[in-house]
Amino acid sequence: MTQVNKSGTAAQTGRLALHGGTPVIEPAHRFRWPRVSGADRAAVVDLLDRGELSYYGREGALLELEDHWSARLGGRPTLGTSSGTAALHSAFQALGAGTGDEVICPTNTFLATVMPLVELGAVPVLCDAELDTATIDPEAVAAAVTERTVGIVVTHLWGHPCDMDAILAVAERHGLWVVEDCSHAHGAVYRGAEVGTLGTAAAFSFQAAKIVYAGQGGLLASADREVHERACLFGHFRVRSEQDVRGPLRRYASTGFGLNYRMHPFAAALALQSSRDMPARIAARAELLGRLAGGLGEIDGLLPPITRAGCDRGAYYGFKVRLSGAWLEAGADLVARALSAEGLDVHPPGSRPLHLLPLFSDGEVPLRPTGDPVRLPAHRPGDFPVAEQLWRTSLSLPTFTFPDERDLVDRYCEAFAKVAAQLPELIAAARSERV
Repeated sequence: MTQVNKSGTAAQTGRLALHGGTPVIEPAHRFRWPRVSGADRAAVVDLLDRGELSYYGREGALLELEDHWSARLGGRPTLGTSSGTAALHSAFQALGAGTGDEVICPTNTFLATVMPLVELGAVPVLCDAELDTATIDPEAVAAAVTERTVGIVVTHLWGHPCDMDAILAVAERHGLWVVEDCSHAHGAVYRGAEVGTLGTAAAFSFQAAKIVYAGQGGLLASADREVHERACLFGHFRVRSEQDVRGPLRRYASTGFGLNYRMHPFAAALALQSSRDMPARIAARAELLGRLAGGLGEIDGLLPPITRAGCDRGAYYGFKVRLSGAWLEAGADLVARALSAEGLDVHPPGSRPLHLLPLFSDGEVPLRPTGDPVRLPAHRPGDFPVAEQLWRTSLSLPTFTFPDERDLVDRYCEAFAKVAAQLPELIAAARSERV
């Protein structure tokens, strides 16, 4: 038995696999990223053969990687780091965030966006999201500014650029710096400008799940030379700092802060190779995820990600489909279980909005063994309803990238159509579970 959805695609309406029927995809699909290439392996083996196992300065694969990204980002000086978190920590320290300073942040982000601020003694002031893009709401940013505000950090979430014109206008009006967290958005474009070129500084993550992967690694790009030099002194010392620090701070190049935020040569080699492959992979990912969005958008109650006019998602890290109507009557958790039983790699979003986590709800946090606890604003459920709605009503799907996944995209759409046809059965099951 078949049913035709609005797109005219035939969708099986047989028994759900969750209830004993035959899955749409067998064996079950499990998304795998990255696909390590022969070029990736050769880049690392070449370093092994040359004995390049550690860098103290700007050299080798690290130099090539930084030059590559500096060229992409309009000539901004770049600094390879051990992680995207280290890049953010370096940026916040170099910009002077310190005890009692307030920095406006999205609640709808990964914890690494704001935790370096907590370590520096600054206060993250969380803001709600815009419903269509899930990125920080500029109106909420404007309302959050106080006399203690020193900066704003934004996350180009799931690859979609934030409304940077509005955010930069707030920053200019109040004399604030802006840090872009570009960890989801390699290659994304906002009104003709690549993300990472818009704020005072920008951080990128090259963690293994990203389109540019280093295993672990990151990159800081700075609009101001002094910010770059201070960041270099924060996470590097002696050789690298003597190379980069030119002004009065050069006196301290021998020690800096003594933190070891250097990127490993193997990580630099992998990041360089995947950076070179990135444009082709972005184009392929855009085609496949556009196909996925088109298929899902033809099914009542499914809201694929939107991309605003003038924006390009670039690496499109993460594909979130939002549920409405009967899908929400069944509930996102049960829908995810039904789709997983059909062989899909699908699940609710992994990261809750920050204000729902204990660190941001307890008010006083005993992170240190002695002395005063860390004090942060105490939030409660309901404080940022849009972010909560997005988290509660979304499902995460794979970021399909390769030509051999084209048929798999169509099978995902078929499975969603199958579950859509059986939503009354799922709703009845959900109601019985609640009794």
